[in-house]
Amino acid sequence: MTKPIRLTIKGAGEAGDNAPTVDDLLGQVADFVDILKGVEKALGDDQGNQIVWRVTDAERQNPISFELTPTPINPAVFIGDRATNIERIARAGLVALRNGETRPAFFTDDTLAKAKRMHARVKNGLADTVIVAPDVDVEPVVIDAVVAGTVERAFEELKVVQPVPYRELGSVEGFVSKAELDGFGRAVLRFWARTNGAEIKAIATGEAFKQLEDLRLSEVWHGVRVRVYGTINYKALGVIDGLMATGIEVLDRTRLPGIDDIIDPTFTGGLTAEEFLAEQRRD
Repeated sequence: MTKPIRLTIKGAGEAGDNAPTVDDLLGQVADFVDILKGVEKALGDDQGNQIVWRVTDAERQNPISFELTPTPINPAVFIGDRATNIERIARAGLVALRNGETRPAFFTDDTLAKAKRMHARVKNGLADTVIVAPDVDVEPVVIDAVVAGTVERAFEELKVVQPVPYRELGSVEGFVSKAELDGFGRAVLRFWARTNGAEIKAIATGEAFKQLEDLRLSEVWHGVRVRVYGTINYKALGVIDGLMATGIEVLDRTRLPGIDDIIDPTFTGGLTAEEFLAEQRRD
């Protein structure tokens, strides 16, 4: 069995450590599991979520804690390495928040909202929350009043600071959502960024325009992993507003059909091409 994560939740107030409210207790567990699920989804490896997190142990005293064990949705699939990677990324994201960052890697907006709620509860009903990783010799992640205050201030300052738009040359990896023409007749590629799941609109120019013309003709490109090159427009630090694409690189062709998937050997009903066409003309 894959090693579990231990989540300890300490109540506050006159009721004591072992008596958090039901809403705070269950909300903290649910949000942490949602963070793990969100990280798995943001990894974007075309396999979808393969893990379900189960409560395999619970202790009431000193204070209440839960053992959360990753188990495969499909029993035939080994999820050990996957679960370890997800747990480490989630833990690193929480540490990044503790250090004042507001956009940890692989934390989508939804995942970030769950993390902020976990910290907010510590300031409003809980004394602290401790996450003990299965890794040996790894310090637990502690969310206490000090950490919760740091996270709250970081996001408050983010509201005050005016975003500064900027541009840079580079590339973004993601998964194709749709290839289309916009209202101005421009070829547009919409894709989900691999790191945070945000949808990005890329307007194609040059070689990328020719590539998108091909993409628009087929729905089989939906979900294919690509790297888009060009000028990236940011509306704030690290927040992509759009992209002027000059090139598109397909990174995963396994989802695309091969010639055997396209050709139907029974299409003509055993007739030669000439016989089949002649039959169609007579009809």
